[in-house]
Formats: sequence, structure tokens, C-alpha cells
Amino acid sequence: MSRVGSVSELLVELNAGEVLAEATTGGGYPLPPEQREWVDAPAVGRELLVEDLQSAEAIQAYLAHAKATGDAAHIEHAREIAAQAKIRYGIK
Repeated sequence: MSRVGSVSELLVELNAGEVLAEATTGGGYPLPPEQREWVDAPAVGRELLVEDLQSAEAIQAYLAHAKATGDAAHIEHAREIAAQAKIRYGIK
């Protein structure tokens, strides 16, 4: 059973209005343009994490996709992530 009955009640319980007011007063909200630009930037396709590659098949598909881009930096990044996944999950 939930402690609160609605999102509005949860926000009240968390003092969301006060937190937002403090962040606004302190200059932390809204984000400055240079940070907002970074947050709003489109995904570049390198967001995959080691945790996403828990099988040899997943690693092979990830590396094949990276190689297909022809982007040397992306391919190197993919190899690093794949190597980490192989170590973490004991994949040969």
C-alpha cells in the first residue's frame, strides 16, 4: 500500500515546491545554457553500457554495428566497452 494517494500528495510530501524554489534562488535552476545544450543534445549512439552486453551475441552485434559506421573513434569505444563486458561477464 502506498503512503500517498497521488502524485500531488507525493510532491507535497517531498517539498518539491521548496526544493525548486531553493534551486531557482541558488542559480541551479533552470540550467545555464551551456548545460541545457548538453542535456538537450540528441543521442549519439554510444549510450550502451557494459551492463547491456551480457552475452557473446550481444557483443558481436554491438561490434558489427560500430564497424558498420566506419567511425574510428566509435569503433574504438565499442571495442573498449566490449572488452569490459567480456571481463565482467566471463565471455570468451
